[in-house]
Amino acid sequence: MSDKIIFHNLQVRTVLGNDGWERNKPQPLLITAEIYTSIVSAGKTDKVYESVHYGLACKKATAFAESNHGLQSLEAFAEGVAGVCLDVTQRALAVHIVVRKPRALLHAEYVSIEIFRTRRELLGSWGNAPEKDETESQERFAQRVAEIESERATAESMAGPLANEDRIIVKQLSLSTIIGVNLWERHYKQVVNFDLTLHNHKDVRAGSGTGSGQGLPGNGSFFRYRNFRTVVEQATELVEKSSYRTVEALATAIARIAIKQCKVARITVRVEKPNALVFAEYSAVEITRSASDFAHLPESISGSVAPSGAATPVPGSPSVGRHNAAALPADDTPSSSSAAHSAYIALGTNVGDRLANLHRALDLLNSDLPRSHVVETSFLYETAPMYVTDQPKFLNGACLVQTELEPIQLLDGLQAIEAKMGRDYSVYRNGPRVIDLDILFYDEVVMKTERLTIPHALLHERRFQLAPLCDIDRDLMHHRKGKTVGALLRHLTTHSNVPEDIVQVTPLKSNGHSAVTGAPSKDDSGCVLKALSPKQLQETVFMGILNCTPDSFSDGGDHYTFDQAIEHALELVKDGAHIIDIGGQSTRPGATQVGIDEEIRRVVPVIQRIRELGIVIPISVDTFYADVAAAALDAGADIINDVTGGYFDDKMLPLVAQRKCPFVLMHMRGDPSTMTKLNDYSEYDGDVIRGTRFELSQRVRAALDHGIPRWNIILDPGIGFAKEGAQNFEVLRRLPELTARNIRVVAASESTRINTSTKLPSNSKETEGDGEEGFIDEDLATALVNYPVLVGSSRKRFIGAATGKKDAKDRVWGTAATVTAAIQGGAAIVRVHDVSEMIDVARVSDHIYRRQHS
Repeated sequence: MSDKIIFHNLQVRTVLGNDGWERNKPQPLLITAEIYTSIVSAGKTDKVYESVHYGLACKKATAFAESNHGLQSLEAFAEGVAGVCLDVTQRALAVHIVVRKPRALLHAEYVSIEIFRTRRELLGSWGNAPEKDETESQERFAQRVAEIESERATAESMAGPLANEDRIIVKQLSLSTIIGVNLWERHYKQVVNFDLTLHNHKDVRAGSGTGSGQGLPGNGSFFRYRNFRTVVEQATELVEKSSYRTVEALATAIARIAIKQCKVARITVRVEKPNALVFAEYSAVEITRSASDFAHLPESISGSVAPSGAATPVPGSPSVGRHNAAALPADDTPSSSSAAHSAYIALGTNVGDRLANLHRALDLLNSDLPRSHVVETSFLYETAPMYVTDQPKFLNGACLVQTELEPIQLLDGLQAIEAKMGRDYSVYRNGPRVIDLDILFYDEVVMKTERLTIPHALLHERRFQLAPLCDIDRDLMHHRKGKTVGALLRHLTTHSNVPEDIVQVTPLKSNGHSAVTGAPSKDDSGCVLKALSPKQLQETVFMGILNCTPDSFSDGGDHYTFDQAIEHALELVKDGAHIIDIGGQSTRPGATQVGIDEEIRRVVPVIQRIRELGIVIPISVDTFYADVAAAALDAGADIINDVTGGYFDDKMLPLVAQRKCPFVLMHMRGDPSTMTKLNDYSEYDGDVIRGTRFELSQRVRAALDHGIPRWNIILDPGIGFAKEGAQNFEVLRRLPELTARNIRVVAASESTRINTSTKLPSNSKETEGDGEEGFIDEDLATALVNYPVLVGSSRKRFIGAATGKKDAKDRVWGTAATVTAAIQGGAAIVRVHDVSEMIDVARVSDHIYRRQHS
């Protein structure tokens, strides 16, 4: 029996979180309910109590809407309405609810939630078991029981696709974009309408929809937000910046961004083009896509053959796996019977050696928390104190921990670590502390007890927690606020009077990376923390080159002897270098390897003597051998600069993780003797930036998975390494794209092969030479956003090719142009031979390109 009682578009007003203007005020909603029941008896007797009283159902739904229900989302409200409709009478077996919010979005007609719930799944049971009437025969009773069971089964079958999913629908999202193949369509934006249907896995908790308060925040259960606003924001940005030629490509691009970036499991995208046909209202394309439709992963993940010459991940290291149990050590890998949970932990310190405190906290999270392991870290932030302002600045970060511990067990473990590190709990609240460890999120749990609130109760007002959290996952949903952490940070930054008191910093020097650690430092006065973000950097950082080699391409033999090397180091410091980069092996094209022992013999004594002379600026060692790097760190070096990004020596990444030192991770293919033959980027449709991004992301992913903190990584695009001539100029010209979240390209003609979602028509004469903007379909192993960038272009061959200067020492002013380009492109560090000349160039460039932000 498929009978149902219906009320359509019941108008109610309710407070459902903040409205579009961030006000906690009543908002209009329209409720449609289809209540499944059997009206056979009512049809025969003409008695309303034999059916479901729709008037009573409407009154209960209205009362629920006007009550102080405390719900924040459409999903929660729809389930609450379903509960009160089913609670009208036991004759209500199932209900199909649609709740429409007309003013949910500025450019859409409405947003709605559509759910189907049976009495058993929502209220916990079908109700009281049928009882035999005294006058009823056993045969009739058995027949009646069978009829009831049949009615219940029929009600369940009415769900259709909604048996396993809930749907959020964004209706008639109207946006303007360049779309079409006709000449006029390439010059003028036109309105395009979108319907987006998010198919979400049904997550019903028995007893959560009775309208009695069960399932409300703080009572041990909660409703998950499905994050339609983030999907709409991402889709809007894509549509308004794109210029696709086909509606098919545009629809596919929206589906992909929803699934890949917004973590939607399945989506239906309908794109209507009202101006496409003269005698029709519109033309349209509708597609449904799921994660499996975009399952082409980076080669390091999928197991397919890697692009020719691409940087190869360290064997046995997951290239993408911040949530992968493979990142756990063997003795702490969660057992198959226990599920690993994802806990996001905030770290903060403002007492003693702050950097060392954070590193020690990470070590203790790995060693002292049972069946737990840190799998990813954020960038590092120096922040002004909040609440109690008369105290030193904090260093703040965040990490993602995989754990089998339950929330309270995890809290106990974190407090034990705080106590072990010497936190004094007698100090006044929000006062100075050696370490502070807070649970920000634990899976999607929402809970509130006397000891613990998840998500963290004050997270929404703390940029020093939101910013590092966004480094790890900006799309984490705050289920109390109904917003992602990225949206919370953006709102806090743009809609409040909070001062700009948070600075992303990169450690360039700590109080020691020696294998044998001494007593902890009383403070971090010996540390060098630099703001290297393009938005906050005021002056370019200079890395002066000291080649202790006889065969380097530019100055081979000039500083080969010990005395020459020391003299040049002193000269670099005098000229204003911020870092000295010491190399004992040439990495010029075709260079042969000298061996570990010889490289150590060349660089270690020089490092030791520099430190003996009282020079305290950071020292970088240019090597791809882990043994050389270890010896250099023991001698007083601070930074490892590996031109192979850690793939040449599989001991390098574990060493960097163990020593917790800054790591310059460069893009390269092969080794110095083979790299010139590996400059073919046809696997990336000839796009050198796209290839560099993809392969760098693999190396960054491997570094993170080895336990290297994100804050210790500096990227180098590898000018002159596996890149020839015009490719180097292309990298400099498009340097900002290296660390962009997404990149677009312009295809000038059919001959320019770009792997975007759309291609130029081969027979399209009117579009010949007309630029086409599209989004690259990338699958980066990890995002490269906000990583500081180092550029080393000094005196290189491509400069000589442009200037006609064969002698590398004559390429100083050609180098100056590349330094200016690097600064304009956002590079934080430039690696140069001629420090004194380039500092003048950089200071003027800084005033042009950097200090406009001040």
